[in-house]
Amino acid sequence: MNTKDILNVILLIILIAPIISTMIPMDSLHFMTVTGTSMEPVITSDDIIVISSGENSIESGNIISYYYHFEDNPFPFIITHRVIGFAPEGYITKGDACANADNYVVAPEDVIGVMHFKIPYLGALIHFANTLTGFFILVIVPAIILIIQEIRNLMRMEKDRDEACK
Repeated sequence: MNTKDILNVILLIILIAPIISTMIPMDSLHFMTVTGTSMEPVITSDDIIVISSGENSIESGNIISYYYHFEDNPFPFIITHRVIGFAPEGYITKGDACANADNYVVAPEDVIGVMHFKIPYLGALIHFANTLTGFFILVIVPAIILIIQEIRNLMRMEKDRDEACK
């Protein structure tokens, strides 16, 4: 492989790795994107957050991700808010950008995990990849480039073999 091929592979890995990491949970770590603004400025929609589900003790001030069932939707949403208190049924949460606490209590069994850190700006790449244009630029174009390079390599090897036989 020449330097150009190596750089293309590295670029492809840099672009695809964040996308794959948000799709595949890795044991007790979860990489998640954020879509709302309720935790700004601490967490923005351009960030990827890293959640650990191995936490046993959740303290006031921790940022947790949890499942919440809205009344008009049968599927749960994942919400990430800060724990500001405790109730007998679970945790009282609030988004940092919100004036009031959430009007529900988060049950311990709904908690996915505690946020440990964020990766700034990579969430924007994930959101872009979920668009048709993003999918085309980040997946289809690199795949076509790799296919063309492989075809060139095969043609070069065939030509070299033919010249060696003469």
